Amino acid sequence: MIVLGAVLPHPPVLLAEIGQGRERQAQATLDAYATVASRLRQLGVTRLLIISTHGIVTLNRFHILNRPLRGNLARFDAPEVQFQRELDAPLTEALFESAQSADVPLARANGWEESDHSLGVPLTLLADAVPERIAVVSMSFRPPEDHLRFGRAMAGALAAIDEPTAVIASGDAVHTLSDASAYGQHPRAAEVQQQVESALLAWDPEPLCEIDEHLRRQVDESIISPTLILMGALHGQEAIPHILASEHPWGVGYVTSLIELS
Repeated sequence: MIVLGAVLPHPPVLLAEIGQGRERQAQATLDAYATVASRLRQLGVTRLLIISTHGIVTLNRFHILNRPLRGNLARFDAPEVQFQRELDAPLTEALFESAQSADVPLARANGWEESDHSLGVPLTLLADAVPERIAVVSMSFRPPEDHLRFGRAMAGALAAIDEPTAVIASGDAVHTLSDASAYGQHPRAAEVQQQVESALLAWDPEPLCEIDEHLRRQVDESIISPTLILMGALHGQEAIPHILASEHPWGVGYVTSLIELS
């Protein structure tokens, strides 16, 4: 049974080994991570699906990790930050079969981006709150409606698990909120950021699907696609969303959301 959902940002600067003190500028996000970790422990979560944005992302299909996860953050000059989890093979197989039955293009992946910080950052910050075995899927460049459909295809398999299960969507919000960002400032960035947060609080996928995809690229966001998969995965559940933190110390929106299920 699914007991919890979450949307977590993944900037490597949150980790002390990389931030070197700068991570304290995002203390609200770090505190929100601690809250999510605490809930995972309180609920005794033993099965977990993480939705990645930087593992394998292609135009026509989604991917599911088909081997144990082994990674590090060497790409961010922190090779000492390593993350690993064993593969939850039964969950992985159930999710794959669910996607096949729904005619969702999902491919098994035996390779993965070694420095996938959309996995490395959450796994490091959540630490022992994460089970030893996990399942991992990635977003794609398919339309937003397909991400929602992918999540809904997996919903039955996730709900049928007889152990406490959580689903985490890893994604940063708009990257162009101010000139403090390395990506510069976009005049409509704050508008898109607000749309994302409003849709999260309303737990409504339609506003996310309606955001123009060209605009999404312009403001450089990576939160909508994984969130739509999460919304689909929790389909049929009574979701109670909370935004624990929303901040943008470096011009990039970091939204940490906890979705309780009644």
